Amino acid sequence: MDENQYQQEPLVVASRESLTIDVPVPPESLRERMFALVGALVVVLAAVSVGVHQWDKMREATVVAYVPPVPAVIEPAPKVTGDDPYTKVAVGARAALVYDVYAHKFLYTKEADKKLPLASLTKLMTALLAMESLDNSTHVAVTQNALDTEGDSGLFANERWRLPDLVSFTLITSSNDGADALAAAVGGLWQSTPATTSEYLKVDAFVNKMNLRAKELGLSGMKFNNPTGLDEPNGDMGGVGTAKDVAELMTYIWQHDPVVLAHTDELDRTFTSTSGYVHDAENTNELVATIPGLIGSKTGYTDMAGGNLAVLYNAGLDHPIVVVVLGSSKEGRFTDVNALVDATYKYVESGWYNFEVAGSTSKG
Repeated sequence: MDENQYQQEPLVVASRESLTIDVPVPPESLRERMFALVGALVVVLAAVSVGVHQWDKMREATVVAYVPPVPAVIEPAPKVTGDDPYTKVAVGARAALVYDVYAHKFLYTKEADKKLPLASLTKLMTALLAMESLDNSTHVAVTQNALDTEGDSGLFANERWRLPDLVSFTLITSSNDGADALAAAVGGLWQSTPATTSEYLKVDAFVNKMNLRAKELGLSGMKFNNPTGLDEPNGDMGGVGTAKDVAELMTYIWQHDPVVLAHTDELDRTFTSTSGYVHDAENTNELVATIPGLIGSKTGYTDMAGGNLAVLYNAGLDHPIVVVVLGSSKEGRFTDVNALVDATYKYVESGWYNFEVAGSTSKG
């Protein structure tokens, strides 16, 4: 008989004492399955009970009391005081500006896009190109041709200098001899036979690179005819550019090759060439000792250009400012720059800077 079918036996009644009842009984394997099913059901019910209990505990634990927000205390913004200081500045230069380096904003401008003679501000590009083209350990020789350039800064023929020292000396004293020596040394890099190439061709090659570098830096108004900035015999300007060009060049030098401006913030400095000659360099910028936080500067003056001056200084903690004047007089350039520096300090202190540039003050 199949184990999945119950076995049926007839009921037999013999006597009250011998009465027996045979009940259908599942086979052994079926009983085991039933017990297993019941056991599993008990386990599931127990798990559900524990889960519900744990969920209630979790809900109780995650209840957060509502805390009303505290109203913010809004301080009234400080107000600017007085008139904009720049409106009271009298600048005699043909062009001038004040540029905030980090804000990328011109705080003051006067004919800042007008192309004017640069005079010795040209030497900023000369110095930058020399430092970018040669290693700092390079030694540069001063040639007789360089000494024949207008002006005498006390250099000697065939005297050798460390490149950074000659760059600093050239900018501090505005040495035309030094600028020509740098141009000849670097210009030879772009000659196939530098040993036999004339110095004039080397300088011309250098000037061409100066103009190319100006274009690369986006200084569209700049054009150079020599590395010194001296007026040319034919009446051409040694270098031409706008006040904005000069400000952007000063900014680029400081941010990318600050060694170029090294020591231009000093009133005087003593240099010793590798040939052993000692040179006392006096800064052509009369304002070196009077501008707090001065970082670097360069002067320029020719008959065609008049008086030029560019300075980079901190108007506060890490607040670099560039001031440029073009086409002033020989003494007026210092008066103009000094007036703009003073106006800038007042502009910041009075709240006008925060109102117009930072937007954190209100107008009174």
